[in-house]
Amino acid sequence: MKKELCEQILTECEQVAQKMGADLYATMRKASKVVERWKPFYLAAQKVWEHSENRDDAIVHLLALPDPQPTELEAFLVFLRTVPFILRGAFQDLAKGLPPSPGGRPHELSLDERREVCKQIGYLYEEGVALADAKSRMAQRYGVSLSTIQRAWKGRSNFSSESHAADNETTS
Repeated sequence: MKKELCEQILTECEQVAQKMGADLYATMRKASKVVERWKPFYLAAQKVWEHSENRDDAIVHLLALPDPQPTELEAFLVFLRTVPFILRGAFQDLAKGLPPSPGGRPHELSLDERREVCKQIGYLYEEGVALADAKSRMAQRYGVSLSTIQRAWKGRSNFSSESHAADNETTS
């Protein structure tokens, strides 16, 4: 295949991947999962994506292929341009079967860290430090906001039930 055709094909492929917010070469390593739609171009494409880590590798493998017929090339390029829409439809169907996002704010501190924060706040409070000051110290120590520490403190009664649930999961 001529180098100009290699460049044109790769540029089109890179633009398609970019439209989808993906890296073409990372996608090529996972490409066998979407090969069904590429059947007419499969053998040539397979050799390229299995051995290409970057644009230069892809060009080396494309150069070894015969030049496609103009109608084949045009069909391939048209197909490439429709890939985002094909994938969108396929992903919408897949997404319908997935569970919804759990929602809520993700925890900035792990369960163990939240437990430790509450222990340390309790210790400081027993030592005569004002509760607000103890919380502020923990926020500084852990590099999180005061509201994160306050959420951990407010949820401290749940730690024992979370602990028992985690213990049950590991023993079953």
